[in-house]
Amino acid sequence: MNDSYNPKSKFSKFMAGKGFYIALAICVVGAGTAAWVAVDKTIERIDQNNDRVIEQQAPSSTQEPAYGFPDLEEAGKAQSGVGVDGNKSASSSSSTAPSSSSAAASKPDEPSVEAKAQPEPQPSSFVLPISGEIFAPYSGGELVKNATLKEWRTHDGIDIKADKGAQVKAVCDGKVTAVRDDPLMGMTIEILHHDDITSIYCGLDKKTSVKEGDSVQVGQAIGTVGDIPCEISLDPHLHFAMKVGGAWVDPLKTMGKVSD
Repeated sequence: MNDSYNPKSKFSKFMAGKGFYIALAICVVGAGTAAWVAVDKTIERIDQNNDRVIEQQAPSSTQEPAYGFPDLEEAGKAQSGVGVDGNKSASSSSSTAPSSSSAAASKPDEPSVEAKAQPEPQPSSFVLPISGEIFAPYSGGELVKNATLKEWRTHDGIDIKADKGAQVKAVCDGKVTAVRDDPLMGMTIEILHHDDITSIYCGLDKKTSVKEGDSVQVGQAIGTVGDIPCEISLDPHLHFAMKVGGAWVDPLKTMGKVSD
């Protein structure tokens, strides 16, 4: 018999040709369908489990947490179920009260702050170098017109009116640190006192009663009133100044003769 008329032979040839690929495609489609069905069922089971978990947690999630504070509309109203341990508060207050009272009783009376801040007035250890009218005050660093020099200068001391030859005294105990003839201020004596205070006497007569290095006592005569070249146009006077730590200060305030 001729093989061309054999059906089995034709099927074998078909399978050996394109039929193999068709069968392979059918297998792939079937495997893919099976996998999709398996994944779909798995997702469905996961969704069901999530729904059960959400249903179980729903009551607790909707419940408001209690922090012990009333709602806003209940603020200011009396709240039930809130108690105060009266015994504990009473005992705590009673236990602290005696300690406070005993501490107050044992603490000695102290003077007030105002009493501490007010020292007892002390008599000034300084005297004025000469008696007379103070007609030109300390300028405190401000410029004033000098009538003799016709220029603006600071007036670093006070001018005390006095007759020529009037006795000039040391304002406090100290040591003479300088005796010089200044071209502007005339014969000048400087005396160092306590607390780095220096008193300066200008316009003295050239015949002084002390020399550099001498120790002097308060009220001791050190010279007499003479002339002041830079203030010669004014009435006879003593120009008296003071320094503390090398800086000019108000003589009257430093000596305690006027209040601040």
